[in-house]
Amino acid sequence: MTVRIRWQEPLCTALLATTMIGTCQASAAQPSPGSDGYVHVSPNGTVLGADPYYPKDGNGGYDVSAYSLALDYAPYSMLVSGKATITATATQDLSRFDLDLRGLTVRSVTVDGVAATFRRAGEHELVITPRKPVAEGAQFTVVVGYDGRPEPIGTARGRTGWLATSGDSAVATGQPHSAMTWFPVNGTEVDKATLRVSVTVLDEFSVVGNGSQVSDVPAGYGRHTVTWAEDTALAPNTAMLGIGRWEVERITLPGGRTAINAYHPCAVDQRKIGGRLPEVLEFLTGKFGDYPQSAAGGLFLDRSLGYTHGAQTRPVYGRTATIADLVYATAYQWWGAGVTGKMWRDALMTESVARYAVWLWDEAKNGIDLDRRYRDLVAGVRDDAGFWAAKLTDPGKGTEFAPSTKAVLRVHALRRLLGDDVFFQIMAGFPQINPQGNQNWHDFELYVSAMAQLDLGEFDRAWLDGTVRPPDEHLYPGPLRPAR
Repeated sequence: MTVRIRWQEPLCTALLATTMIGTCQASAAQPSPGSDGYVHVSPNGTVLGADPYYPKDGNGGYDVSAYSLALDYAPYSMLVSGKATITATATQDLSRFDLDLRGLTVRSVTVDGVAATFRRAGEHELVITPRKPVAEGAQFTVVVGYDGRPEPIGTARGRTGWLATSGDSAVATGQPHSAMTWFPVNGTEVDKATLRVSVTVLDEFSVVGNGSQVSDVPAGYGRHTVTWAEDTALAPNTAMLGIGRWEVERITLPGGRTAINAYHPCAVDQRKIGGRLPEVLEFLTGKFGDYPQSAAGGLFLDRSLGYTHGAQTRPVYGRTATIADLVYATAYQWWGAGVTGKMWRDALMTESVARYAVWLWDEAKNGIDLDRRYRDLVAGVRDDAGFWAAKLTDPGKGTEFAPSTKAVLRVHALRRLLGDDVFFQIMAGFPQINPQGNQNWHDFELYVSAMAQLDLGEFDRAWLDGTVRPPDEHLYPGPLRPAR
């Protein structure tokens, strides 16, 4: 099977002017500041508000179309000097707006080439006041000069964001809210934008990023500048960057295209995993349809992460990564980097399918009876109230990914309820009709019901919103029903 890669005045008297001046001033629309925290609105116009888990992430008043970063990195001091150029369009008349940037020192900000006033607020707000307000519908460019030593963020999954070791590698990876640790960003998953990153570093270091390498040019004695660009808009938390003494391997994919894997020198044994990417891609295109991203490959580290980061086009793997992690992160290119949740409470919508892809791999490649695996897992947690207590549609701040086993069980139950023909039409169809888009649980539920032409209300309420074990008719649909 071929893997195909898809590389949006009237005249007035003095008297009239004098008597009406107060009225004119009162009626004039005044530009207002954009909101701190991205405000979500449903397609029918209902205001859903900021993300309940991370209400300060993201900002309103503008949409970003492109980030262009120029970074200078000193591996031994672990200091970064950066210039971020951000191209955006105002969605309202803006007197002020925010970007998300955690730590680091901002040295300068311009808006359309004119110096702007700026200040820091809260944990990660960069508040910018342009010299002149930005009109609704206008495209504008923000340039931020900054420097410092980026620091990661501690999460329940492990540390995310910028991870660096003196004299060795520096890697930007993980989610949620990792991008803000290394560049100013509109840190909401619904504001996807292209990303171009140029890094100047010592010649002995190489650089990998999202998308494809554009250039590698000398930058003075003993230094070079490497540029990577991803021209398919990505969600901020699917951005990645790796600076290190990587051993780079190019492998041929089905259809003749090339994928790029990079390995830390102490992780070269992981080539036995990364080298199986062509096989994994061919398998998953048979399940999910054409590969939706512009490039493929991975970054394999010598450190444990506690997670695999499905970064767009170039996932990041920890030291203990297995073939299951490769399958999961590759599936995430459809379900996670391709179609993405709207809020963090939607994380399991895509995560569950990407993780179920590992079950599909085990079924096809290892001869695993998935019905037996399902029944065995359910039997092991049948009376575990804590296991069933998590709502898949709202698992809670900090535990967005924690109930992933319950979420994967739900996917298998859905497959058995619908049958393979309809199930795999849905698995391939939903990302294809939402290319690089954002959807939530409600959107997915509506799509599944429409495709299946079934009322799945009780099934969805039991599995997605339920906080107890689903009733047996939903726990064991169709062929899953144990023999009596």
